[in-house]
Amino acid sequence: MPPRSLLAVLIVNYNTTALTRSCVASLHAQTIRSPDGTNGAPQIVVFDNASRTEERQALLGIAAQVIYNDDNRGYGAALNQAVACTDSEYVLFSNADTWYCPGALQALIDEARSLPRWGAIGPRIWWDRERNFLLPPSDPVTLSSRCCEAILGKRSEGQRWLQRSWRKRALDYWRTQRPLSQALLSGACLLTKREVLAACGGFDERFRLYYEDTDWCRRVRQKGYRLYCVPTADVVHLHNQSARQERETAQLMGAESETRYFQKYYGAWIGTRLDRLVTPWRMNEDEKWQSRAHVDCGTCQQPPHFSLSMPLQGEYLWQLSPFPSCVPAIARFVTKEEELRLPQHMWNLLSNGAFYAGLFSLPTIQPVQYWRWQKTSSPE
Repeated sequence: MPPRSLLAVLIVNYNTTALTRSCVASLHAQTIRSPDGTNGAPQIVVFDNASRTEERQALLGIAAQVIYNDDNRGYGAALNQAVACTDSEYVLFSNADTWYCPGALQALIDEARSLPRWGAIGPRIWWDRERNFLLPPSDPVTLSSRCCEAILGKRSEGQRWLQRSWRKRALDYWRTQRPLSQALLSGACLLTKREVLAACGGFDERFRLYYEDTDWCRRVRQKGYRLYCVPTADVVHLHNQSARQERETAQLMGAESETRYFQKYYGAWIGTRLDRLVTPWRMNEDEKWQSRAHVDCGTCQQPPHFSLSMPLQGEYLWQLSPFPSCVPAIARFVTKEEELRLPQHMWNLLSNGAFYAGLFSLPTIQPVQYWRWQKTSSPE
């Protein structure tokens, strides 16, 4: 009988073969040490969820075990099937649109051997391979947090308090140098172990896309396990690139999963009336505040220039977001005006639509400047 593998990395492919190949290549550049000190490689399993014929053909020759599904039962269901095909000590759930920086897997495993009562571990997640822009922490999804946002967000003072509270929490998340306990982790990269899966179960297959990780993390915490972010492990997540190609379908499935999640934990009446009861404040931010606070960069086919009326002195937090308040947002720490730019390859990752940026002084997190623009594709 072959020895049990230390780590299995499970990736779901659905018409994202180019991203999957890049992810697998970054995983093959990793080495992991077993408890006896020997170096090894992770077991990589790609589960194809009924992709198009040409996408399946492009998977031929990939350096991973590939399992083909005849129909698309959903992301969580595919991961559950992939788990059943492995017997490793650790299991890493990974999106196809991730890329693993050198040493990332070993850093996750090292912390897994030392953290108390852990149920799942996530890395520090970046938006770009250059590691300039950090993705935000995952916000806990509870009825109480939604109600708090809805009530406080009705007034501008409440909105400012919510924004500042979120930035303080995000700043702790971005700045931490040691494992940080979290209420929720991103499903883009999620390490767990067999005993946790045995105790908590796999993903709820009723969530076909989105909220399967939210639900699973909640059940893990209900069993008394802890969730940690590990800042020594760096992973790039090309956020939403997997779902981008079928955006309308993904949005509909996201709304459906949100309703199902709130029905599961708070009852059918709440789940079906959630939008009318507790619409998040950031979806209804005051238009007068937006127009007054933001420098309008207009309609842009190329990255806009973010001009300042004064030179930067010290360190600042620069955020980019689809929301006027820049909550939530990706972030970069900057010290000079030249760093207020969005490289072309990152600009290309953005879909068309309205975007916003904000600059905040540190350590006070006081706003310095806001910008807004409308991205549109270049003419053919």
